[in-house]
Amino acid sequence: MFQAKVGRVGEFAQSLAESLHRAAGAAGGPGGWRVLTDLSGPFDTVVLEVEADSLAGWEQRRRELFAQPEFQADVANRAEILVSGRNELYTIEARG
Repeated sequence: MFQAKVGRVGEFAQSLAESLHRAAGAAGGPGGWRVLTDLSGPFDTVVLEVEADSLAGWEQRRRELFAQPEFQADVANRAEILVSGRNELYTIEARG
């Protein structure tokens, strides 16, 4: 979850999505993911949702993603519009 600077949520979300699209083309890039923005709760919130088979699988995909120099540059460029961020990890218990 990311908190963008006021009024810059769209810019942050677009930059994140573009970066992930580019990274997905590289070997070991991320699989299925979604970038979401707030409709309720704290304003200017961006959520990156990724589903992985296991925590170990997610950790491996994350290492591969952050090993890509272009992705590292994208992260650095987004830092200027980022207020804060945090990880939230959940286990899927059931599906409907």
